[in-house]
Amino acid sequence: MTSNAAAAPAAGLPVDAHVHFHDAGCVGPTLDAAAANFGALRLASTGPVRGALLLAQSRRERVFEWLREQVRVGRWHVATARDEPQSLWLREDVAEILVVCGSQVVAEPGLEVLALGTDRRIDDGLGLAATLGLARSEDALAVLPWGFGKWTGRRRRRVREAIESEKDVDLWMGDNGGRLASLPTPRLLAEGERCGHAILPGTDPFPFWHDYRRVGSFGCLVPARLDADRPWQSLREALTQARSSPPSYGRGAGLFEFGLRQARMQLHKHRRGGRA
Repeated sequence: MTSNAAAAPAAGLPVDAHVHFHDAGCVGPTLDAAAANFGALRLASTGPVRGALLLAQSRRERVFEWLREQVRVGRWHVATARDEPQSLWLREDVAEILVVCGSQVVAEPGLEVLALGTDRRIDDGLGLAATLGLARSEDALAVLPWGFGKWTGRRRRRVREAIESEKDVDLWMGDNGGRLASLPTPRLLAEGERCGHAILPGTDPFPFWHDYRRVGSFGCLVPARLDADRPWQSLREALTQARSSPPSYGRGAGLFEFGLRQARMQLHKHRRGGRA
């Protein structure tokens, strides 16, 4: 890229805000799928396909660190943004994808927190408020991601407490492309938005069943012009300056797809000894 910035499509840059590569062997196919899904939006009639993937690596995942050491993966050329070690440019002939590192942290009492935009790790097992605070201290976006069956009972109360007690701080809510398309927005997501917490949608692909093919198919459109050297900072500024949920695109799962995916997830957890 010869200019100092990457232009976004007129309607905005497509951003999948909850992505896992899961293992190094999935990186190339995931990028191929993301490029196809971004391209299907047809936001620009000319020029390369562009989009951004925000990673949320669990404590077991080190794929971003591996990817940062590569020169090429499949048909994709890899380049680290000059001023941001947490940002990578992946380019091929007709597509350019920004990949930004982040973490998926398990806070007490079993709630997930995403720290988007940092390659620093945050320990699992801390309290929810402490985990959110540590994410913000790393200049990351602190996100409470919705997940099927995860915001129930005591955890539901803790999410509601966080929504209400952190009205004046930078807290985001995460929507999920795996939820049922036929159902309305989950109640706590809607409550969070009413309290001023913007929603960031993402696919959150599972580590099985070629689920990586969904990456890029569910997300948001951000009116951002990315600085080539500091792309995450420019994307982050576009998100935070909007002060509202960016327009979303894509749809959730059909009933059969949803049921099959949940059944496969339970089988996967059983094989891993109860761990997701």
